[in-house]
Amino acid sequence: MQKTRRSFFGPNVLKLCEACDIVFLGLHGANGEDGKLQGAFDLMGIPYTGTGYLSSAMAMDKGVTKAMFQMRGVPTPAGKAMKKKDRVETPQELGMDFPVKTCCGGSSIGVYIVDNQEDYTKALDGAFTYENEVVVEEFVEGVEYTVAVVDGKAYPVVQIVPVQGFYDYENKYQPGAAKEVCPAEIPPEWEKAVGKAAETVYEALGLTVYSRADFIVTEDGTPWFLEINTLPGMTPTSLVPQEAAAIGLDYAGLCQR
Repeated sequence: MQKTRRSFFGPNVLKLCEACDIVFLGLHGANGEDGKLQGAFDLMGIPYTGTGYLSSAMAMDKGVTKAMFQMRGVPTPAGKAMKKKDRVETPQELGMDFPVKTCCGGSSIGVYIVDNQEDYTKALDGAFTYENEVVVEEFVEGVEYTVAVVDGKAYPVVQIVPVQGFYDYENKYQPGAAKEVCPAEIPPEWEKAVGKAAETVYEALGLTVYSRADFIVTEDGTPWFLEINTLPGMTPTSLVPQEAAAIGLDYAGLCQR
């Protein structure tokens, strides 16, 4: 009996991609944004939008990026990666506060902001249902901003203001759950610092084309790096198109660029 092979690609998808001048990538998360798809296309000689496989893979893994930027002196919340088999039940043993994240998740799926032992245990249970490695990190109090970098240059900063809680999956995709202020109401020196930090992260990871990085800015104006997206949302109302519009670049022009 012939064994059925399971592929990420559906029937005839690769044939269609090979016939294209270029493939516009609009996928998020595992397989689409973590370098696997990009690597497959590289091997097949299929051109595509966005950065390459190696920088995609590094940027997708929060444990890798955190370790990299801690070594480079980029302000990022202290944190440690934890594998399921090495689970630590008490965050104080790690010297951390309570935020828990999946290492390679997207859209804030598997991200928990908790402040007590019971909820920490539940957060670990939830995060480990998505993958076998999570990041536990220090909680940093401040204002959340996000900024796109296109061709190595930062675009105007967006301020994220959830109606309640933090910018989790529901607040990102439920209409009216969060206010996105673009350009952000931010002191000029803060905007300059956030833009510079986003450019530094982009360059350090070897990114090309475009990305969008998230930061918490504390009351002293320091931008603390949280994570970076190598295929950020690109619907007409997504954050990157909003930033482009703020400098007079419409949606079609942004996609063409």
